[in-house]
Amino acid sequence: MSTGKRLAGLLLFTTALSVPGYAYAQGTGGPPSTGAQGTSPDENTDEVLTDTAQGTAQTQQPGASEQQQPDVSIPGGGSTIIVTGQRRTDVGRSSTQVVSVLSEEAIARTGEGDIAGALSRVTGLSTAGNGLVYVRGLGDRYSLALLNGLPLPSPEPLSRVVPLDIFPTSVIASSLVQKTYSANFPGEFGGGVINLTTRAVPEESFLKISAGVSGDTETAFGTGYTYYGSDYDWFGFDDGRRDPGPNLQSFLDSGQAINDEGVDQQAILTELGDPNLILLQSTDELPVNWSGGITAGTSVDVFSDGRFGVIATASLSNKYRNRYITRQAALNGDLDLDQTGNQFQTDQRILANAMLGFGLEVGEHRFRLTNLYIRDSLKRASLAQISDLTDDDDDLFQNTGWYERELIDTQFVGELEFGDLSIDLRGGYAQTQREAPNEWEFVYSRDLNPTG
Repeated sequence: MSTGKRLAGLLLFTTALSVPGYAYAQGTGGPPSTGAQGTSPDENTDEVLTDTAQGTAQTQQPGASEQQQPDVSIPGGGSTIIVTGQRRTDVGRSSTQVVSVLSEEAIARTGEGDIAGALSRVTGLSTAGNGLVYVRGLGDRYSLALLNGLPLPSPEPLSRVVPLDIFPTSVIASSLVQKTYSANFPGEFGGGVINLTTRAVPEESFLKISAGVSGDTETAFGTGYTYYGSDYDWFGFDDGRRDPGPNLQSFLDSGQAINDEGVDQQAILTELGDPNLILLQSTDELPVNWSGGITAGTSVDVFSDGRFGVIATASLSNKYRNRYITRQAALNGDLDLDQTGNQFQTDQRILANAMLGFGLEVGEHRFRLTNLYIRDSLKRASLAQISDLTDDDDDLFQNTGWYERELIDTQFVGELEFGDLSIDLRGGYAQTQREAPNEWEFVYSRDLNPTG
């Protein structure tokens, strides 16, 4: 046999040994073919076993043949990462009603001192100058204010809703505004319901002392009006100076007329004419607004799965405001002026409040006892010069006033959970009052008509 034929036979024999194994390695691991050209099963046993093992490994790791994972070495790369989360309920998203919620953090970010100012940042809400909140542009009589789910009486005689500017932000944990009706709220509102929730069991013990000053260019260190009043006006309380004197009180209790015989008119007038209450004074330097407060709370573990907490807060603030007012009165339907003039008014508002709350959490049960006291006092002094265009004379009006609004509220709330059964217990006592003792107005007239 020639050398060329021997070389060709050797190449064919080598191809027969290598081709079947290569073809099988690209397969899915099925049984190898034994019908290769010039090859017996015994001659390729080791290679077939190796290919079978590779095919089995590919079957157990799908996709390994498509993309092999790179070898990465980084700190913590080979460790198992475990993420622990806590479910947080979002009332605004989970509710079927139109709800807006201000948390304690959101209220603090507004920078407002009272809850009425904080609610003015909520879409669809606005506040009037007297602290009343309007929902969707509707008046205060279309709104409903609740504290911990219980209604609040109003200290204003002409308003059914309590002014929310008497609630400082330091005692409020959250504020919920619902603009549509649901069965868990009284159906006494057309605009919306505002529910204020007071602070309860603190997560940990804390003590917070705060103080602040503020002012505006029209009032701070500027000219204003005031009167002495009583020694405790700066605290929001009267020391008894504005109480009726003994002669006046005896006359009021008697039911007599002022002109009846036996009525000591001179003694009554002497008690009424206290210069500390009626003498208007001008000051060249009004003080800045100031406020101070203290809040403390603590909690301890009780029973096997319970927690008892106490929280207390008290604050006091003084604010001054000057107002320039244009006063005009029309004579007829054509709006011809009858009177016109200007009024300068200085208001000093003193807000004192205190809250003492107790909270108990046992398993799924929660109990809360809240005691709240708020006193809002306004000291007003004003001077107005009005020209009477009809009678051709000038009138000077001097006014002094003291207005007190007070809210006392005690509430108990119990929320019990027994599996699928929930029991909600709520009860409270609330009292509001408004007083305006010794509100004075003096009118000084000057006739400008030379003919009388």
